[in-house]
Amino acid sequence: MNQTLLQHARCMHLNVGLLNFFWVEVVNTTVYFVNKSPYTTIDLKTPQEVWSNKPSDYSGLLIFGCLAYAHVNDGKLEHI
Repeated sequence: MNQTLLQHARCMHLNVGLLNFFWVEVVNTTVYFVNKSPYTTIDLKTPQEVWSNKPSDYSGLLIFGCLAYAHVNDGKLEHI
């Protein structure tokens, strides 16, 4: 499994062209995607579905490397 994770992470890293500084984030994202992927050995369920007993929610997934913004509810906009 570790070899598979590294292969997926390398492909994602090379495809997007990120600096090596982001390698840990690439591996973390790869693990997240693998855990969201269905397995034939557990009746086409994801490990997360088996663990939590809830269906996976894919609505927040974006293409890796695309521009994304974080929405913060806590702060107020300051006027310059």
